[in-house]
Amino acid sequence: MSQNKARLADLSLLGSTVIWGGTFPVIKLLVGQMTPHYLVGIRFLVGFLALTVFCLPRLRRLDGRILKIGTLLGLVLWGGYITQTMGLQYTSASKGGFITGLSVVFVPILSALWLKNPPRPSAVWGVVLATAGLAFLSLDLSTGFSVEIGDLLILGSAVLWALQVVIVARYAPQMDSLLLAWVQIGTVAVAGMIFAGVTESPPIEWGASLILGLLYLAVLATALSLAVQIWSQKYTSPTRVGIILAMEPVFATIFARIFLGEVLSAKAVAGCGLVLAGMLLAEVSPLERWQEGRSA
Repeated sequence: MSQNKARLADLSLLGSTVIWGGTFPVIKLLVGQMTPHYLVGIRFLVGFLALTVFCLPRLRRLDGRILKIGTLLGLVLWGGYITQTMGLQYTSASKGGFITGLSVVFVPILSALWLKNPPRPSAVWGVVLATAGLAFLSLDLSTGFSVEIGDLLILGSAVLWALQVVIVARYAPQMDSLLLAWVQIGTVAVAGMIFAGVTESPPIEWGASLILGLLYLAVLATALSLAVQIWSQKYTSPTRVGIILAMEPVFATIFARIFLGEVLSAKAVAGCGLVLAGMLLAEVSPLERWQEGRSA
């Protein structure tokens, strides 16, 4: 693996993570102007059309395997985005960002179940810490031990994000990155628009803030960032991807503070710290294994 390409992959993925962190306040604002299924469907439809311009010269490389894996990735992505978008209607953007970050903890668990790569004790303790952090973030002790529906929806999206990382790590290195991203984005667009048409009313008012927000989500956070993620995972390990993605909730909190004026309580800050510590601790074991493999 070229060190220069690995470094470029890490930096590119970090840039995508900054963009993804910015989606939390944007979605939080847009869910008040557009229903969740239409928001996801239109976001990915515009992203698909934007990426099509760059994929047209490469369509001769499109084969059944890319279609199959891309469709699978698209269905996983659709599930992740729709549960995240719906969840942000019932919880804060910064809190949603940290719960989504639990996907980093789920990566070694899903890798063990699917790729037969069991986690070491450090990963198990990472899960414990992150779960404790989630409890601090989600449980309102003044009203008893209750979890908000938005927290559970976003937790479900975190599992799906982890599954997406594992699938990309398994199949992407043998495929055309741009075409794989194109197929999965198109799949999300189709699923999103179908469910929107069946369950929701189309948006009526199209203001400047709605259009600009959709362009940010579609072009930067969807077409560009997903293509970058798939390309980056060809030159870096899933563990490094997980560590970099652990920065997403940090950026989400920063953007939520800047644009929404959200302030986390001391309990929530403690929860955020535990989640972040758990995410990083869960990555120690796979990282050590990856380094051992490189030095062997």
